[in-house]
Order: sequence, then C-alpha cells, then structure tokens
Amino acid sequence: MEMIEMLRIAAAGMLLCCIILLCYSLVPSAGLKYLWKRNSRKRWLEGRTDKRLYLTFDDGPSREYTGQLLCLLKQYRIRASFFVVAEFARENPDLIEWMMEEGHLVGMHSVQHKNALLRGRNFIREDFTQSMKTMEGMGCKAEYYRPPWGHLNLWTLFFVRYWNLKLILWDVMAEDWSAKETAASIERKLLRRVFPGAVICLHDGRGAAGAPGRTLEALGSSIPALLEQGYVFERMDAYEYESV
Repeated sequence: MEMIEMLRIAAAGMLLCCIILLCYSLVPSAGLKYLWKRNSRKRWLEGRTDKRLYLTFDDGPSREYTGQLLCLLKQYRIRASFFVVAEFARENPDLIEWMMEEGHLVGMHSVQHKNALLRGRNFIREDFTQSMKTMEGMGCKAEYYRPPWGHLNLWTLFFVRYWNLKLILWDVMAEDWSAKETAASIERKLLRRVFPGAVICLHDGRGAAGAPGRTLEALGSSIPALLEQGYVFERMDAYEYESV
C-alpha cells in the first residue's frame, strides 16, 4: 500500500508540474503564435493590407553571410529587419553599423539564443538587460523583440512590457536553417507561402552548415520574382502592428 501511495503522490506531482509548465510557457507560446497568424490572415482576407512583405532575419550577424545579404538587399533597394543575437552583435559591431547605415531595422533576439521555455525570472531579466545594453552601446535603440524559436513564458511577456518593446513573430518560414533544404526548396516555399502583409522569417546566421548561404541563393531568385508580382518590402516599423 505504501508503494501505491508513493506512486500516486509521484503521479500527482508530475501532473502538477505539467499544468504549471502549460500555464507558464507552452500555452503562452502556442497561443501568441496562433493569435499572430490569425490577425495577419484576418487583415489579408478583409483587404486591410496591400502587397507589402516584411522581410526579417534572425540569428545573426554572421561574419560569413550577413555582409553578403546586405549587399543583396542594397541591390534591390530593400530595407529589412534584423533580429540580432547580442553575443554575435558584440563580435561584429561593424555589421550592426552597416545595417543601420543602409536603413535596416535592428531588433533584439536574446543574448545567446537560448530557449526560454523553462527559464526563470532571473535568466529572463538578465537576458533582456544585457541585450538592451548591447544595442544601446552600439547606438541602436531596440524597440522590437523576437524570442528564439518563438518560445516564451510569462516572465518574457512581463519584460517585453517593462522595456516597452513590441513582440514580433512571423507568418512565413521556409525552414531555411535545415540541412534538408536546398536553395530551390527554400525559394519554392517562399513563393508558395507568401501573401499580402506577410512577415517572412529567414536566417543570416546559425542553422545547419552552410544554411545561410542557401538562403542567400534562394533570395537571389525569389526577390526579383516577388517584385515582378507587384510586392514591395518594408521594415517592421511600417507594419500594422496589433498587440498579441
């Protein structure tokens, strides 16, 4: 009987932990993604957006790839939004300066790109504080934040409001970080998945070996194709932002 009682207590404890995790991280993460995409689709279906696209890049800056990307964007006179990892930004301050000189928006994407699902208050507070200090030290006023993997928790939401940041998710991905994807498959996914007003999330750093290079190759052909379809590209500060 004692063993059965212990198993019951253990099961109850596990159930309680699962409920806490759901309320603390999983439900906020999934719920906000759902609301973001619902709002985007609603604006599109109601005709409240024209043929604008919002090109965003995560996980950089990368010494190997970000400069190439900036040159490509300049070629087509496109201004994009970069959500940078503070650790990489400190290693490449010239690339951050280059982004700002070219008129791109620079936002935050954490200090080291660590998952926030199971992180507590102290970690989240320090992550935001150090990210803000890094951006300010480079002359960049960060007003936009994208959580790594789109994962967040209740403390993330608290510090987003505390720092008066706008939380940015996305509508379109092409899994460009994956080793399974080729430049051709990334291009196909982008052209098939975009819609007027969509926020596109791609990556100029991290991912599988050579992944950002395949993204660059895909953009070299998909950007002119989208321009030919009548799309224009804007920064996230031109986005019809609705709080989620």
